[in-house]
Amino acid sequence: MKKFLFFSLLFGIALLLSLPVSAQNRRPSDRRTTTKESPLKDRLWYGGFFGLGFGSDGFTSSFNINVSPMVGYKILPPLSVGPRVGLGYNYFRIRGVRNFNLFDFEIAAFARLRVYRGLFLHGEIGSLTDQYVETNGIDFNRRARTRPAQYAGIGYNFSGGQGGFGQEISILYDFYIGSDINSFENPWQYRFAFTYGF
Repeated sequence: MKKFLFFSLLFGIALLLSLPVSAQNRRPSDRRTTTKESPLKDRLWYGGFFGLGFGSDGFTSSFNINVSPMVGYKILPPLSVGPRVGLGYNYFRIRGVRNFNLFDFEIAAFARLRVYRGLFLHGEIGSLTDQYVETNGIDFNRRARTRPAQYAGIGYNFSGGQGGFGQEISILYDFYIGSDINSFENPWQYRFAFTYGF
């Protein structure tokens, strides 16, 4: 919880510091003319990431694929918010026991602040429903759980915040996994994504 509050505070400070800088970038001629609101299509940007993975050891093997589209709405040029949806499939095989088809679904709302050129801060909150394999050493069963999705992190978009097509890389910390002392999952998420209009 302390980490979540720290990152929330950091995100808020960065937001407050960027607003005066954004206001100072206006040319004097912009102040004299009446400004019209940008059409909705000019305020939207699109993105998403695609994941593909596989692995095996002497006893298990897995294959997974996921896709996660997102749409951002620019409240201010450096600040955007929007939804993200994630869908995932995992084929998990336990040698000599059985195979499992596991599905994941995630929905989240995000806020993103472009700090300098392509550098951005990113935060998300949502819900994740995933399936997993549970065992007592003898039986293997598919189970499902729904848990909070709470991410905060930093990234870089290689379009430089100039719109058009771009690629980005980000690293996000999952506060729910990070605070669960019984979890064996890695709380760090690495995302490679494509964007348009960011």
